[in-house]
Amino acid sequence: MGEEIAARYLRDHGYVLLFWRWRKGSQEIDLIAWDRGELVFVEVRTVSPTTPWNPEESLGEQKKAALLQAIEVFYTENPAYLVLPARIDVVAVRLTHPPEVQHWADVFR
Repeated sequence: MGEEIAARYLRDHGYVLLFWRWRKGSQEIDLIAWDRGELVFVEVRTVSPTTPWNPEESLGEQKKAALLQAIEVFYTENPAYLVLPARIDVVAVRLTHPPEVQHWADVFR
């Protein structure tokens, strides 16, 4: 559900979604989008209404490493995208009514 909310949020903010839940073997990227001339790899973090709201702390070093590895595999499978500028965004969704959404662009640069 968090990925659906994040995808809607990104579309509403002008992003074009290219891939949803891209997978190759055990590698996964939640969303891959296009935003103003950049390829954007999006990690979605979803929490329940009762979970403490610290989404910026939910992307630990192990998850960062897994995401970077998945991006490397994506490029191996899709080398045409290597020529495009790229960045990594994080969208955090708290499943309240209405959902709370926080978006951090370019988190690893």
